[in-house]
Amino acid sequence: MISAAARANLWPMPVLTRPCREELEALVRHYHHLESEHERAHPEGSVRHHLGLLMDEDRDRFEHLLAEYVPEETVRVAWRGFLHHRGAEPAGPPAISVLVFKGRSETGSVAAIRRDRAGELAVEVDGRLVERLPAQHAPVAEGRRTVFRLDGVEFIELFDARSAALRALDAFCASGGRPPWEHASELLADGVIDVNFGLTPRGRRALAERTKAAH
Repeated sequence: MISAAARANLWPMPVLTRPCREELEALVRHYHHLESEHERAHPEGSVRHHLGLLMDEDRDRFEHLLAEYVPEETVRVAWRGFLHHRGAEPAGPPAISVLVFKGRSETGSVAAIRRDRAGELAVEVDGRLVERLPAQHAPVAEGRRTVFRLDGVEFIELFDARSAALRALDAFCASGGRPPWEHASELLADGVIDVNFGLTPRGRRALAERTKAAH
């Protein structure tokens, strides 16, 4: 545990960018799934035609994301190879650290816990790094918002994703269909979905909290 005196000298955490890489990865994974279904469908069937239209939509969105997120042509070429030929995963843009918890204390301080790709957790309070923890310390409560305790202070979980995004995600989880791509960026940034558009533990808590509030 880092002492309060030591915390006063800690550096601010860097400002997080949008989950550009994660959004591209999610779209590529979805496209590859459609591609596999397309290959198995009857050549002259309506299902194959429908899947082809969905793939066209994914390609259009993919090119839009590349234009928005990836300025380097060589990196854009690498992403196209990843999409169309299942080539090597491109090096950029950089991945974000996944948000596994965010909460507010009674005094208004905000704690955030983020997991890097190695699995280590970084705990921030009001934008400053205060602790590093092993992965097993991540909050894992299911079906209700959780509480994280640090030095005797309780942080009650909150969610940044807008109600419209959570509503669209809830509908997608309930009935399937096309992922709500228009909300993908904020859902990924808030840590409620992964790059397969699957619910994370935080996502299950967010939807459970939304259902509870609706009743």
